[in-house]
Amino acid sequence: MTPAIQVAFTQHRGRLAQSQQDALLVGQDIVQSPDWPITDGTLSRSGGRCAVADGVAISPVPHLASRAVLEALRRADQTSPAWWQDGWIGPRLIRRQVHPALCRRLAGDRRTHGSASTLALLQWRDSRFSVVNVGDSRVYRIGRDGVWQRLSKDHTYRQSMIERGEIGPDQSVGQLYDDLEHMLIADEAEDGFAVHWQPGDWMLGDTFLLCTDGVHDTLGEAQLRALYHAERSLTEQVSRYREAVLAAGAPDNFSLMVLRGEESR
Repeated sequence: MTPAIQVAFTQHRGRLAQSQQDALLVGQDIVQSPDWPITDGTLSRSGGRCAVADGVAISPVPHLASRAVLEALRRADQTSPAWWQDGWIGPRLIRRQVHPALCRRLAGDRRTHGSASTLALLQWRDSRFSVVNVGDSRVYRIGRDGVWQRLSKDHTYRQSMIERGEIGPDQSVGQLYDDLEHMLIADEAEDGFAVHWQPGDWMLGDTFLLCTDGVHDTLGEAQLRALYHAERSLTEQVSRYREAVLAAGAPDNFSLMVLRGEESR
């Protein structure tokens, strides 16, 4: 038996949106569909990456921005070794490859200039992982002991206020403050965005959840945890989440992916 990464994922444009502005990266495959059925697969434990990107709806062509970001990630192996950090895609490569690639694709045309996207990336090599994110798409780790940990960081005005001690984590300050403070924008001048990076150990049995805000904003973190059961297959778990988001009205595009390190024959 050899170690492997099991993965299951799905995507939907939601009940209200007219188009799909999210995009998924699974290994080297990009998915951007109004209604992608629950799909499972196996990825090599020795190395790989998966990501979600959420086009920012108020920007000109959000669906092209999210796809351009993931296409740049897919080409990351062709970039200069100097841009990698300890062998990982980190803040340096996001700033020197991914953002410039987005700008080359969309910033030169006034009709697409300013298009924007979030990004949440999970990558791994053997028993190590690394998470990189810009914006509010999230990555969670659920340990074999059932302990949840949010590995990504929301780049919102609200989160910055919490970190500065201006408000408490449970204090309500109005929906306006949930807006994004940092994102990837197709504009060469918009290069001051924050990049969160966190590496760690991936133990067999650990599960990772990647999702856009159409999932975590709709369900809330408490319900995400309540709906999770370790004994379920990954496809069943993804199905439970998908059904719950749709039942809650699915007011936004949503994408989600669950990965687990297991032994496979």
